[in-house]
Amino acid sequence: MNRQNLGKNVASVLLFLVLGILAVGSTDTDTDTQKVQSQAPSYTLSADQLYSEYDSNEVAADAKYKGKVVIVSGTIQDIGKDIMDQAYIVIGGQGFLDGVQCTFTKGQQSSVARLSKGQQVIVKGEVTGKMGNILVKKTSLQ
Repeated sequence: MNRQNLGKNVASVLLFLVLGILAVGSTDTDTDTQKVQSQAPSYTLSADQLYSEYDSNEVAADAKYKGKVVIVSGTIQDIGKDIMDQAYIVIGGQGFLDGVQCTFTKGQQSSVARLSKGQQVIVKGEVTGKMGNILVKKTSLQ
C-alpha cells in the first residue's frame, strides 16, 4: 500500500469514527423528552409559521427558536425513521424539505405507528435548527 492510499484509508476511518460519535450523541432518550415536556413552551405556532420564519431569515429564527421548547401544529406530510432508527413525522409544508421534522424516542414509536399522513397533530419539543427541514427533537404528541 502506498502512502497516498494509506492516507486516504486513515482519513476514511477517522471520518467514520467522528460520524459514529456524533450519531450516538444525537439520539434522544425518554428522560430527555420528559424534561422537555415538563417545561412551559416559549412559543405556540403552526409548522408553516415556524418554517416561514426560518425561510425568511435562518439567523434570526435560530436566535429566536433554537434551544427553545415549542408547541407546533400541522398536517402530517411524512412518517418514517431516520438513519439512527428514530421515528419521525414531518408536519406542515407542501414540498420537499419545507416542513418541520419531529423526532421521537423508541419508547414513543407505538404512538407514531398509529398516525397517518394527512392527520392534524400538535407536538411539543425542542427546536434544534434547520437542516433541510426545521428540526424539533425530544418530541411528544400533545
